[in-house]
Amino acid sequence: MKDLPENELTILLNKVGAGDNKAIEIVYRHYQATVFSFIRLRVRDDAAAEEILNDTFMIAFSKSAHYNASSTYKTWLCGIAKNVCGTWMRKQNVALARAMVHIDGDELEGLPDPDWNVLSQLESREMDEIIRACIDRLPVAHREAFFWTWFEEEPMERVAERLECPIGTIKSRLFNARAKISDCVRNAVGGAQAYV
Repeated sequence: MKDLPENELTILLNKVGAGDNKAIEIVYRHYQATVFSFIRLRVRDDAAAEEILNDTFMIAFSKSAHYNASSTYKTWLCGIAKNVCGTWMRKQNVALARAMVHIDGDELEGLPDPDWNVLSQLESREMDEIIRACIDRLPVAHREAFFWTWFEEEPMERVAERLECPIGTIKSRLFNARAKISDCVRNAVGGAQAYV
């Protein structure tokens, strides 16, 4: 998705700063899908991603005067989203650590074996769900490079600049991401247990 034209964005952000709900809605609708996709690459929980999306826009709208056009507005929003994701993940890790319970081997012996019938799971899934799951399994650095080049169709030079790494690194990440997604989809469709 392209950014709004700079002059139009400036007018809208001034209105956002003044509390104009129509301007808020226009900016939100224009950038919402891109920012959600960026968040979803980092957070696998759709409900949490929605919450992070809302928090991101609340922060962005409350600080609209801080946007100085040194980067695109989309990049600025994704920077805020990245920070909100980090905060969410830290909270999740603390909550998980508090919820962990020690289980000794005797308690595990009485539990039934899980049934991992991969073929029946795959029959009920659509291909886009399989691809989404395969993308989710990529390392964050590969997902980000894949997101900016594939979904946002940005040139590799801009992606390298955005992610602050050499263009060769971006090419490598994209090559590895495509190979891993391809293998993952092939294994999922073929019924291999690598998908589980």
